[in-house]
Amino acid sequence: MQTLKEVRKRRGVKQKAVAEHLGVSRQTYSRYENRQEKMSIEQAKSVCEFLRCDLADIFLPEEVS
Repeated sequence: MQTLKEVRKRRGVKQKAVAEHLGVSRQTYSRYENRQEKMSIEQAKSVCEFLRCDLADIFLPEEVS
């Protein structure tokens, strides 16, 4: 499982750009990345679309073998 922060940094995207896409402050988005606050499923889908990643890669735990 990847984190939002890892994917965002790999894409070279600033927190401010993602926050603006979601319509939230940069501080709020930072709390999402640091798991201090939960985003809605709609926001999760939107951020994954913006970062061009799969929702399952970020928000679903890897299967345990």
